[in-house]
Amino acid sequence: MQVSFRTIQTSTGRKPVGGALRARAAVRPALRQGCAFLLGLAGGWAVLYGALMPFGLGLTLGFGEDCFAVGAAGAALGLLARSFGALTVESICLLCGLGAIVAGRWLWPGRFLPAAAAGGAALACSAFCLSLGAEGGGVELLLFCGADALLAGAIGFGLRRFPPEKPGAGTLLPAMACAAALGSLALGPLVLGVAACAAAEYLLCCQGKGRAALALCAATGAALCAVDPELAPAAAGLSCATGAAALLAPGRRVEALAAYAGGCVTGALCVQPPGNAFSALLSAGAGLGVACFLPRQWLTPAGPEEPPGETPQEERPRLSVAATRLEAVAESLSSLAETVNEVYDAFPRRCENFRWVIDNTHDTLCANCGRRESCWKQEYAATLEGMEALRPVLEQQGHLEPNDLPGQLSRCIHPAALCATAARSFALYRSRKEAHVHAEALRTALTEQYSAVADALGVLSEQLGRPGTPEPYKSGRVASFFTSLGAPPLECSVTLDDLGRTRAAVTLPRTRFSPAELAALAREVSGLCRRAFEPPQVLSCKGMTTLLFSEKPALRAVFGAAGVAARGTISGDAVQQFCSPAAAQMILCDGMGTGRPAAVDGNLAAELTARLLKAGFTAELAARLVNVALALKSDEESGATLDLISVDLYTGTARLFKAGAAPGFLVHGGRARAVGDVSLPMGILGGVNGQSRMVHLAAGDYAVLVSDGLLVDGPGWVVQQLELSAAAGDAPEKIARTLVETARARAEKAGRPDDITAAVLRLEPG
Repeated sequence: MQVSFRTIQTSTGRKPVGGALRARAAVRPALRQGCAFLLGLAGGWAVLYGALMPFGLGLTLGFGEDCFAVGAAGAALGLLARSFGALTVESICLLCGLGAIVAGRWLWPGRFLPAAAAGGAALACSAFCLSLGAEGGGVELLLFCGADALLAGAIGFGLRRFPPEKPGAGTLLPAMACAAALGSLALGPLVLGVAACAAAEYLLCCQGKGRAALALCAATGAALCAVDPELAPAAAGLSCATGAAALLAPGRRVEALAAYAGGCVTGALCVQPPGNAFSALLSAGAGLGVACFLPRQWLTPAGPEEPPGETPQEERPRLSVAATRLEAVAESLSSLAETVNEVYDAFPRRCENFRWVIDNTHDTLCANCGRRESCWKQEYAATLEGMEALRPVLEQQGHLEPNDLPGQLSRCIHPAALCATAARSFALYRSRKEAHVHAEALRTALTEQYSAVADALGVLSEQLGRPGTPEPYKSGRVASFFTSLGAPPLECSVTLDDLGRTRAAVTLPRTRFSPAELAALAREVSGLCRRAFEPPQVLSCKGMTTLLFSEKPALRAVFGAAGVAARGTISGDAVQQFCSPAAAQMILCDGMGTGRPAAVDGNLAAELTARLLKAGFTAELAARLVNVALALKSDEESGATLDLISVDLYTGTARLFKAGAAPGFLVHGGRARAVGDVSLPMGILGGVNGQSRMVHLAAGDYAVLVSDGLLVDGPGWVVQQLELSAAAGDAPEKIARTLVETARARAEKAGRPDDITAAVLRLEPG
């Protein structure tokens, strides 16, 4: 089965991205089509051995689904330009073949043979019909058209097998077409094809790509000789020049220039007869001159060349380095959190109480008063007692009036000023106290965030340190499959983890897939790897899309949920149910209270927890980060419970995590039981006091999470109802509705309305 990529479109995704990335994503398809048009134009113009013109047909056959139409338009324009607008017999046949190839590719997208057969048949039929009226040239026309068809088929198959977007053999065929097209263009003794080949080969030598330069030289040299035998001295000179630069001075700009020039002169002069040596040397010199004025970064080495097939062996060292770096970052963040706490503990604590208000009032008002000696020395105890008596009045009213002054302060000669100064001092004292509390909360949140992120990075480094055993053969098969679809992968790896599960990761330029295409891709990759894969998880980031194929698990999760608000339509409960590549996740968060504020807290906690779990965080780490977010959300006290169950779909091992949540329920072997301990919700304290436990589930078992509003009459009736529903084999959605409706009726009868929610998960055989 072949997968059609006709509907795949370049996408920037729904999330906002940077302007530069957005621009690149929008321009990339236009650039691809523009290059396809120019290559088609060159292919239509190029003529081999004075009569053969296979490049236009071959490029149209081999281009991707998004480029073949514009490539065919360029080839048609090149054919007409070659005959200066006059429709010769050969050009008519080739145009008929082009039209048939385009029609075949539209009718059978993604398939090579139907389009090739249609083009060959159209070319042969048109040549046969036109040869009937030709005088003496009919057989020659048939032979030339047959040769064009065979060469075009070989070129198209080569481009399908090695797409030009991926560096390697696929770039040689378009290079040959360009060399053949430019080889027939000359400005006096200056041959543009020779100049372009010299510039490209010197550029590759400067970048240290010796093998690529030699391969390009061989392909383009053959194309130049096929265009015009008089270009043989130029081809020989370019071959010697490329060999000298690639072997003697790879990656060194000045030395490579000298070696290339010397080799070019030697090669051109050694060919007999040397009649065209001047033209060859002039053309090569012009190409070198143009290359020398290119940006310096284009002429710098791109790194040593790696032999084919070494990527899987080098993947483990790269991942090991990444794991080491992540571990170093984790240690740095952890030490930073410890340093913040140590510095904070080393600072002296300012014990500010109401005595600070008294002292500040004395320093502001009484220090310059004439009766200071009498009030603060002779009558010190009475004055201090009177000032202490102002505390409850200030805490209740926030201000003072002269009649609020106690008898100990009746002798004050500035009662109005005393009241105003004491009120200002108390307001300053209260604001300083609030700022201190807020700073303490921020410090706690900061250190908790540092610590949680450090732990998360530690987990990721551990995972990267053991990426599994690479399987190069399967990786190559999967990469070849995507290449045959016209979507050559940027990276492709198939690994076997420690538990014997096969995983595949394919990274492509940012692409959008439909569910049907993902399912078809899973079937194809399953056949290539001889393992049953689920439809892949799609991750898009920074202009790239990664498809993560995971082996089909032994179990399958079926979800169901139902809920009702205490009043109105807004509920403080939030549910998240999804499956990651290896586990089924179910989350229930209950915001404190009811109504809109509770809904904000509940949905925030559930959404953040789900995102963190999808990113690879553990339940404890996710809870710690969500706790920080809830604590810093507003100045008002807010919080939410967290009820989470994660089930490994390969082994059935389930992990429950509860932070302030109501007891949950497990149904195993037809028997139901409540699970869960008492703990505080998130967002209340600096840390999370959650409870975690491990259980084992099998196919046919249920896991049920409920909010506290459902347990208005206790858990006994829930256990009975779950056992009845399990015996009847009810679907999770039906069980959730039954629990919610029953609990609502009980709550109305008891007169204690609350948000009621139930989330149900059932395991089934995969």
